[in-house]
Amino acid sequence: MNKTLRVEIITPEGKLFAGQVRMVIARATTGEMGVLPGHAPLITLLESRPVRLLTGEGEQQLMVQGGVMKVNPELVTIITGS
Repeated sequence: MNKTLRVEIITPEGKLFAGQVRMVIARATTGEMGVLPGHAPLITLLESRPVRLLTGEGEQQLMVQGGVMKVNPELVTIITGS
């Protein structure tokens, strides 16, 4: 199994982030969730909170103003207003 997954965070202005991460932690409307490589497919609404991206170099936090997160086993796509 792959140890990373690709993440793309897209705003109306363009891509805010695109790269490989070990884990995504985001606040969905149903609560906080973590996504690891191989996660089951799902689509969820996000709250306006920072998305935490765990990489090989540490943690990066990017603020999103709500949006939608689509999860596939090797790709997470977040579409947000900011």
